[in-house]
Amino acid sequence: MTEDLRMAEVLPEVGLAHAEPLTQRLQALLELEFEALKVRDLPRFEELQAEKNSVLEQLSALAQWATAQASVPQAWEDQQVLLRACREAHLRNIQLMQRQLQAVRGALQALQGQEAATVDLYDRLGRMSRPQGTWSQHLA
Repeated sequence: MTEDLRMAEVLPEVGLAHAEPLTQRLQALLELEFEALKVRDLPRFEELQAEKNSVLEQLSALAQWATAQASVPQAWEDQQVLLRACREAHLRNIQLMQRQLQAVRGALQALQGQEAATVDLYDRLGRMSRPQGTWSQHLA
């Protein structure tokens, strides 16, 4: 634990100065996580988890202190927009993992000779793409 974090435990308001850099680091980690997921680099994805969890623990401690105050400090209020963006990035990463898992399940089913359900995939721009001809099946 760094000296700054020890001070934050004693004087949490000092720790609020770390909220913005922590939130920015969380955003960067979520982007790195997304890139690792896109190329299916699971070792890299797993490497990022320890640091991401550490940042989340620190932000959680700051959040507990800030919300326990009679009035929430402005420094914490200012972080809410960035934290919401982090939540959206996290949800995007979850969606990507779920889609990749569906694709793997579909491939396994195909290899086992089972009829696979149609799997939706994302294109390079993050939009849903379907194999040709599948829309007509849904419109019929």
